[in-house]
Amino acid sequence: MKFAFYISGAGTRLRNFLEQGDMERIRQIELVISDACIPDALVKILNIQKITYKEISYEALGGDSRTEKNLALSGRILELLEAHEIDYCFSFGSHLLSGPLLERYHMRLINFHPSLLPMFPGIKAIDQAVRQGTVFLAGNTAHFIDAGMDTGPVIMQSAVPFQAFYDSGGDYECILNLQTEMLGMLMDLLSDGRIGTENERVKIRGADYHASAIFPAL
Repeated sequence: MKFAFYISGAGTRLRNFLEQGDMERIRQIELVISDACIPDALVKILNIQKITYKEISYEALGGDSRTEKNLALSGRILELLEAHEIDYCFSFGSHLLSGPLLERYHMRLINFHPSLLPMFPGIKAIDQAVRQGTVFLAGNTAHFIDAGMDTGPVIMQSAVPFQAFYDSGGDYECILNLQTEMLGMLMDLLSDGRIGTENERVKIRGADYHASAIFPAL
């Protein structure tokens, strides 16, 4: 199984995952694509792990509108994924993917979003929750990418009481760090062929869909 990552910014989630040193999973990562310059420290890690890194300058892409630039970016990503024969691509990017990429990689592009979708889709989801003011649970959603904004079929979610965010002094990492654990689980599930669909919903074979939890734990 060959995995790729599309990232924006510092690539913190990817770096955290690589620094955990799970070599069996890391060896499955073939390609990392960024739409901007990434920190030298992350480039060094990618070089050490012999993971191909490709940078696509978003600002240099053709098109006068964000829609046109997103389409051009998606086209470049598709070229790279196909050239490296990638099976699945994880997205931690900030731009909306579109065009033939969504058709050719249908149900093979997975986005990580920092909220319990369908609540707070779009950018700055944690800030949206803070502004809303009455949110009890925060969390993350891993979902397949479709043509909408954070509307694709949900694969899994992680949850944490929002009070933990306030107790941490507003540290986003107390929420976002859960994505690293989810990523490892997803790589294993995809490699084992356990993720499918049933009645237009994602179904993980062998998973427990009846377990429950009450927050706060007492």
